[in-house]
Amino acid sequence: MIILPYSTALTLARPPIVSWAVVTLCALVFLLQLATPEGFTRSLMYYPDSLNPVNMVSSALAHGGWLHLLGNLLFFMAFAPAIEVLFGARLRFVWHLLLLSVVVSLAYSISVWLGNDKNLPTLGLSGVVMGVIGYAAYLMPRARVRVFWWYLLGGMVLYIPAWIVALFYIGIDAWTMLSAESYGGTNIVAHVAGGAWGYLFARLTLTARRQEVKQELDEEIEAMQVRQKHGKTREDAHRARKRLDQQQAEREAAQQHDRFMRRLYQQVKADRDSEAVMLFIERYGDGVSAYDLETLFDRVHDWGPSRFLLCLGRLIMLRLEQEKRSGRALAIIERCQRVSPGFLIADTSRLLFYAELALQAGKPGIARDLLNNPRERYRGLINPDQCNHWLQKALNQLG
Repeated sequence: MIILPYSTALTLARPPIVSWAVVTLCALVFLLQLATPEGFTRSLMYYPDSLNPVNMVSSALAHGGWLHLLGNLLFFMAFAPAIEVLFGARLRFVWHLLLLSVVVSLAYSISVWLGNDKNLPTLGLSGVVMGVIGYAAYLMPRARVRVFWWYLLGGMVLYIPAWIVALFYIGIDAWTMLSAESYGGTNIVAHVAGGAWGYLFARLTLTARRQEVKQELDEEIEAMQVRQKHGKTREDAHRARKRLDQQQAEREAAQQHDRFMRRLYQQVKADRDSEAVMLFIERYGDGVSAYDLETLFDRVHDWGPSRFLLCLGRLIMLRLEQEKRSGRALAIIERCQRVSPGFLIADTSRLLFYAELALQAGKPGIARDLLNNPRERYRGLINPDQCNHWLQKALNQLG
């Protein structure tokens, strides 16, 4: 029985340049291996007792024969192009591939040190390939992989979810690693380490990216399922209908936003700031980003000074604090102080922090306006002597 995955059933948004570059590089290295003495191949191998980072990478590009090369590249191209596109940034994908080559080599060295493997040199892309399969299991578990299945006298193409394909191949290697006395010259430890690292590292570092691409990926999976069941004509009709639905949703969202902005303008210009705040909460709730809040701040700022604008500034500061962007929060304080020099920040425990930050940034006027009259403005919420200490520093800078 033969089971060979050979491509992902997805339409790629852009050409997988990095994936093709890896394939080309592996092919060129193998041709050099054929054209040069055997010592060249040995120089590319990874020796588990060396911990040589150069050979950790070079060994992934070298192969022991045509079947070894073609098998690894076939599996690689079954998953890597889609993963590259899902990563978004090509350099980030390159970095992950390099990291995989290091991780699988280190895992092999540890296995040798523990006495689980013979101290033999290794080469081949298979550990990196298994890592890419692990990434696929996390980033696109429901995406179908085209798998050629051959048994006895007949064969067919199956469409199998990526998580099942990953579980099958990583599971077989894990079982072999735990149960077999000999691995037949295959670096099973690198396979299992690559697959496990790919999935776990993706789960730890790529959760946000997975959420970013989820809707687009789900729509693509749905379209490819339509094509698989009903053909390309139905798929094209499905995509066209989805585009129309999206355009309609965008128009409705734009109309709702325009209505919201008109109502908000009326409330703010009528000095009905409490109603404006309630309208804002009704519209956005807690799920609005700092970027969207700043965009709204710019719009409301054009309407002139208002208490609602200052409330919006405080909310932006809280979001920026959560994102560890204190420098940007200082800029918001400065803009709010131009509207009202007596602007109070929401979290008084951060008052002295921003006063010191303002002094470090060469903006003592911000610190002065934050710290003026601490007894009256903060009413025991902060030590007035500390405020006066930093206030004096601000006044000294102002001259």
